[in-house]
Amino acid sequence: MSESTASPPSRSLLIGILLTVFLDLFSFGLFIPDLQLRGESLAAKMLKVPLDQAGSNREVGYMVGLLIAGFSLCQLFASPILGRLSDRIGRRPILLATTILSVLSYVVYANATEFCLSLGSRLIAGIAAANLGVAFAYVADVTAPQDRAKGLGMVGAALGMGFILGPVIGGLLIRVGNDSPMLLGYVGAGLALINAVYIIFGLPESLKPGTEIKRASWMQEMRIAFTTKGLVLLLCMLFAFNFGFAMLQTTFFRLLADPRSVFHLNVTHAKEYGSYILGIVGITGAVIQGGFLPKLQAKFGEINLLRVGMIMLVPALALVPYAPLWLPVIGVVILQGVGSGLSQPSLSSLVSRNAPPQIQGGIFGITQSLGALARLVGPIIGNPLFAARPEYPYLLGAAAILFPAMAAWTLKDPAQAETTISEA
Repeated sequence: MSESTASPPSRSLLIGILLTVFLDLFSFGLFIPDLQLRGESLAAKMLKVPLDQAGSNREVGYMVGLLIAGFSLCQLFASPILGRLSDRIGRRPILLATTILSVLSYVVYANATEFCLSLGSRLIAGIAAANLGVAFAYVADVTAPQDRAKGLGMVGAALGMGFILGPVIGGLLIRVGNDSPMLLGYVGAGLALINAVYIIFGLPESLKPGTEIKRASWMQEMRIAFTTKGLVLLLCMLFAFNFGFAMLQTTFFRLLADPRSVFHLNVTHAKEYGSYILGIVGITGAVIQGGFLPKLQAKFGEINLLRVGMIMLVPALALVPYAPLWLPVIGVVILQGVGSGLSQPSLSSLVSRNAPPQIQGGIFGITQSLGALARLVGPIIGNPLFAARPEYPYLLGAAAILFPAMAAWTLKDPAQAETTISEA
């Protein structure tokens, strides 16, 4: 976006978009504990597969993968469309429309007794979730260039808090609702409705009238990114990182309830305990990023933290299906939280620092697209693998993380490279 449109940051405007983002991700996160096992049971019902055989049935695995991947597919295609539409008509109408879509998707989910209805709710939710790029554009509108990184970091923190708290509360709602999607769906819809009301009455438009947005097309930005020396490797590492984690994120609750695993919990306990376990991962990562990362980056540098974090993640993913409740699996997921807390922000920062000036404004959209693509491919591959053996997705995920773990040792600090060039 044009730098001239950015104004000094307004605390009330930033708080407003932070609240919107938090409610958005919190209501989305509510469904994470329920989605995989709900999808498995509905797919088994549609395919007329006995429920006790659903976990090992490959066709059911493909259907669950489709249910999860459909969300990311819609998000992937809708993100650039909504971003450009918001450049023309403003951020606020897009945020409001997508929040209303969220309300619709959650109501459909609450009443989905058939697989097709559940899939429809996820497709609508994927379009709604494409508003994340618009939220980041809102921050860019209301912050000066020198304060933009801080503003975007605050939005990232709001995203993280919503994503941490959502699954935990979702697991509790599943227990209170006796494993019915009704309470979960209507609580999510209620939160999204509150978000919509706030946008109507409390969130002003950030895009000034007559503002001209100059940006390259999404395809042009992608072409520049993947022909920039040094950046292409980082982007491939980012994709592999997201793909590896997609193996866990899209099969974990199925793993907890599968009789072939070391957990073999009943469905209700799988959803409840799994939400607590994911909460531990999120809290650990948040503590690392919020409390220790700035000092560690100053002392050791981003590349060294990336190397250490990625090395931690390889065994942390591979050991998940072999670590029973409670202490073993908690130890493994804490290792995951520390590893991701060190590596993910370091990798994102290196991507931004290596991006050429003409795509600095669009690099977030590029990384989001790669993440969505990884979360699209991941469940389609991971869930059929799960049907063969529950540990296979985790071993594949660890193998995928092994690529960025090894590639990190070939990276050079951009600041050092710039110093060498200037000295020459």
